[in-house]
Amino acid sequence: MESVLKEAIALRQSGQYEKSRRLLNTLLSGDDWSAKAHLHIAWSYDNEGKEQEAIVHYESALSGLLSKEERFDALFGLASSYRCIGSYQEALHYFDVTLFEYPNAIEAKPFYAMCLYNLGRHKEAIALLLELLVSTTNDESIKAYQQAIMLYARDLDKCW
Repeated sequence: MESVLKEAIALRQSGQYEKSRRLLNTLLSGDDWSAKAHLHIAWSYDNEGKEQEAIVHYESALSGLLSKEERFDALFGLASSYRCIGSYQEALHYFDVTLFEYPNAIEAKPFYAMCLYNLGRHKEAIALLLELLVSTTNDESIKAYQQAIMLYARDLDKCW
């Protein structure tokens, strides 16, 4: 089964999405491999820009046995796919779950901010991005203004 999964991954990485999915479909009948196969099928659809088709596979993956890393990938993929198709409330729900379960997953935060923006929550989106910038930058010129940026991020509308 592991060799089938590796072959399917190689096919997907080379752009042979349909062949990859056909191979992964052979793993869907067993409980041990089904969730992983659904996750890789979802990625295959995502790689093709077919987020609508990916969603059902992310959901199926989440209902099965996944490692902690795979669960993160499925949650994050599902949230991102919902955002891509304009289902912002569903996306927000899965971003919230993702960040609750994986609070240190900074890679999810820019996408979460985009979802907040899509929902008209612009102030929260900008504040999140500013906090992310300050917490991850190595740029000394931004670090010099870190305190001011964080102060403004807490209340972008405040005037002094």
